Formats: sequence, C-alpha cells, structure tokens
Amino acid sequence: MRAGNRIAQPADRVPTPFAAGALAIVAGGGGERPIYAIRADASGDLTPGAAGTQTAVAWTTQRGSPYLPTPIAYRDLLYAISSNGVLTTYDLVTGAQVYQARVADSGATISASPVAANGHVYFTSEEGDVYVVRAGRTFELAGRNPLGDVTFATPAIVTGGLIFRTSSALISVGR
Repeated sequence: MRAGNRIAQPADRVPTPFAAGALAIVAGGGGERPIYAIRADASGDLTPGAAGTQTAVAWTTQRGSPYLPTPIAYRDLLYAISSNGVLTTYDLVTGAQVYQARVADSGATISASPVAANGHVYFTSEEGDVYVVRAGRTFELAGRNPLGDVTFATPAIVTGGLIFRTSSALISVGR
C-alpha cells in the first residue's frame, strides 16, 4: 500500500470489541492497558472521566488488556490471554478477577484469539500448540495438542469440531 512516495505501514493490530450479553467488551494495547465492559445502551462520550461514564461503564480493570488476541466471554466468564500465554479470567458481571494462570509453555506466543465450545476454551500458539482449558472458575488445563506447524489464525468452530489454518495446511479436528 502506498501513501504518496512512501510505503504505508499497516495499522497496529488490537483485539476486536465484541458484545457479551448486555455489555460491549473493549480491550487492546497490551498488559498495561485496561479492559472496559460498557453497557450496551450507553451513548455519547465514553472516554474515562467524561461526564456520564460512571453509568455507561459497568466495570473496568486497571490493567491486563491483551495486545492482540481478542478476549472471549463464555459461561459468565471473560477469558483474556496475553501474548506470552498468561490467562486472566474475570467474572463477566462484576469484572472481579477469578484466577490467573500460565496456559502456554514459557516462550510460546499467542496471537490467535481463543474460541470456546463444549465446556472448553481453546488457545492456539504461534508454535502450533493448542492449549485446552476447562471452562469454569478454577483453572484446569485439560490438554495440549500439537498441530505440527506454525499457526497464527484463530480456529473456526464447525458442527462437531474445529478447523485450524496453519502456515501450510488446514486441519480438521473432531469431525
């Protein structure tokens, strides 16, 4: 992409805001940045400290926003994973931290967004490992499954399984 005589740099990537029941979850910018849970009926200037934000923002964290993976809301919890594989889970209604645990091996990088199905949350590392966490208020790593290839993409949930796109293949699991 060109901008005048120079090549334009792509915009920085950040998590996508998403709806979770009566809330809009907004995150991004990395661990020193907050996560916001904004009431779906909020309107106007929602900048922290602006007039009216006390009623618009249901809760916020002081820090802990992921840099790239979009958090996921599943079974009344919000799962936010950092690029280095540390998972922080919050109560979706109150924003209270439920637990924090290392999901991925030290040195692994998570850039794909998690997906959830059948009582589990799936986290895919760039190294091609899929970490499976049992959904709930206590941390339980249910498994680690190697895909055998570099993986950046968020998996797709399909009836009866998951589809993973690695750097050289499409892998269907559970179908």
